[in-house]
Amino acid sequence: MAQPTINDEEEKNELIARYDRYRFVETSDIKEFGGFGTTHSVFDTMTNNNLVVKSQKKSFAFKRELAILKELKGDFHFPQFVECYGKVDPTLGMLYCIAMTIEGESIHRLASRTTTRWSNANCVRLLFQLFEAVEALHNHGYCHRDIHSGNVTIKRETNGFLRVKLIDFNVALKLNPPPHPTCDLTSWQASLQVCQGMPYTCFDDLTSAVFILFKVLLINPFGAQGEWKEKKEAFHQHPHAWFGEDTMWIPEMYIKIQEQRSRGVDYSGLLGMLEVAVPGVDPQLSMEYKMTRNQIVVL
Repeated sequence: MAQPTINDEEEKNELIARYDRYRFVETSDIKEFGGFGTTHSVFDTMTNNNLVVKSQKKSFAFKRELAILKELKGDFHFPQFVECYGKVDPTLGMLYCIAMTIEGESIHRLASRTTTRWSNANCVRLLFQLFEAVEALHNHGYCHRDIHSGNVTIKRETNGFLRVKLIDFNVALKLNPPPHPTCDLTSWQASLQVCQGMPYTCFDDLTSAVFILFKVLLINPFGAQGEWKEKKEAFHQHPHAWFGEDTMWIPEMYIKIQEQRSRGVDYSGLLGMLEVAVPGVDPQLSMEYKMTRNQIVVL
């Protein structure tokens, strides 16, 4: 194991010096565990705002996300950076922390609130906003590489509009040149091409965005972990097989993204397809929902 350098130790000390134990008071609203750390809700006594703090042990993941969040500052599609610091936990050791704005609830959590699939209109509106967020990230020069139902959130704005957000940039990398994978990135949400070991590109982020819809439509074309590659190949050959007449626009979106791999990405073209995907549905309107016990239930 590599020994920490002087710079590593200086960095740790600088981060620890930024820690104010009285500023961020942990609350019980949010506590989630991810691959790189824990996210929990806090009250910021300096600004009187509710925030989330992401605490992680890996300095490389912390540095990557911190750098990206700073570049995304001011873009409403993403969490907004507030503060960073370090603290030493008696059990876990050094923790690298980022405080940022709360951006609603994950698709995973929202989908679990109902036993019925989301409406066709809401699927169009979800994907339209998600494509916009993905395009915005790509315009900043980054590929997310981990778009799934836990990393896409929906925030209820003060005017009642449901806004789709993209979070968690621990594995994001510069978009160009597309980085060749150094490990197997096969996952349920990854494209067939990524599962085949090809470099992660903007098209793979867009493909994963389409796959988000499968979660809210309660379909699983890819099966269990050991079946992912085989079933993705089958889906790639016959994407229409999983959809009825009313949702046939979804495999068409998938096919169009795959066609763009050889022609070049066209975000406007994809958004234009969503404009006419479902007759009478304006994708730029808010998703429809109801409030039950002060919680959002997407219809």
